[in-house]
Amino acid sequence: MAVGTGIGFLDATPASAAGVPAPPEPFDLYDLSDALTDAARPTANLITVVVNEDGTVSFDLPRSENGQGIPTAIAMIIAEEMDLPGDKVKVTLADARPELLFSQLTGGSNTIHAMYTPVRVAAAIAKGKLLDAAAAIMQEQAAQLTSREGLITGPAGQVLGYGDLAKAAAVSKTVPTGIPTLKPASEFRIVGKPTGRIDARDIVTGRKKFSMDLDIDGAVPTMVCRPPTINGKPKSLNNKAEVLAMPGVVDVAIITTGVAVCAGTVDGESDETVYKKLKAATLPLLPAAPGTKVIDTEFRSNFVSGSPLETNCAVADVRKGSAEIWSALKVPITAQAEIAERLGRPQLAVKVHVVQGGGSFGRKLFPDAALEAAETSPPRPRRQDLAEGRQDRQAHAAPRG
Repeated sequence: MAVGTGIGFLDATPASAAGVPAPPEPFDLYDLSDALTDAARPTANLITVVVNEDGTVSFDLPRSENGQGIPTAIAMIIAEEMDLPGDKVKVTLADARPELLFSQLTGGSNTIHAMYTPVRVAAAIAKGKLLDAAAAIMQEQAAQLTSREGLITGPAGQVLGYGDLAKAAAVSKTVPTGIPTLKPASEFRIVGKPTGRIDARDIVTGRKKFSMDLDIDGAVPTMVCRPPTINGKPKSLNNKAEVLAMPGVVDVAIITTGVAVCAGTVDGESDETVYKKLKAATLPLLPAAPGTKVIDTEFRSNFVSGSPLETNCAVADVRKGSAEIWSALKVPITAQAEIAERLGRPQLAVKVHVVQGGGSFGRKLFPDAALEAAETSPPRPRRQDLAEGRQDRQAHAAPRG
């Protein structure tokens, strides 16, 4: 039996017997999203809407995009509040920012709940500065100006674009500002209307770039073989020489969670060459019994996985005094701290770039792929490095199998 305590809504008479709706449960009044919004609130306004001289607006989103479409939603909110065409808003993902605390955590379907008002406020302040700059140039009162589609129009028909006002509206230092008046919902033209994702064409045409698609200079693919037990750790590497002798293998080493094997690409291989090898390795059918009708044909069926488009992965470039990580991290601040601890470095010496991910459902709350990539990357002599007199180690990608 589950028993819930009050918050002032208990009634000794069963609601069903009385024929009235049941009182709200505690989670109806305050759920996970409410808790996440309140946790983010102290730093939620540490965001910036940037107006560029070409008339576009840029925003660095302190969240992780793994297919939810939040860059599109944020772009819609900014475009709505600033009276801009939607395609004039460019949303990118922010690097790890420790000062944001819980305001850089992606989870619980909370991003729009937590960021809707802060983003609107930032956009409204930006539009207000543009109106003030236009009023000064036109020698008019700001209240007499109207904004539409990225243009500000004066009572005499004068027109200035947002890009034309970007420099004039800029300030050289941070100044306090009051809470602006937000656009009433009755005037919304974008928010609440069907809108296609801003990255839809890139997704369906294969141009979308995820962590594993990044072309980081010097990155070498790395796979980690883990113990068969939960939280198991490797004891020894017994066939290191054999692995190093395999074609394309660059290095092999024990790390905290398993054995990392670093290997380059196999030149000359393609889908067709792999298919031919598979076909050659296929055992022939047994001879049919005499008089049996035989239909001999070949079927080629590509396996379609229902898992996320992108496996859990990261790219790391660790140097003597710094480290740089690229991954679809949902809590990049925690990842930054854990990576710094494992590498024995100050947290701010680790730069974490949040990359768009191909699926998550909570999995990328945990930075294990980034940790493995970082641990695999520290300087360690490689065979060709020794031959060429180099002691540096290039960045390594660490795909999760």
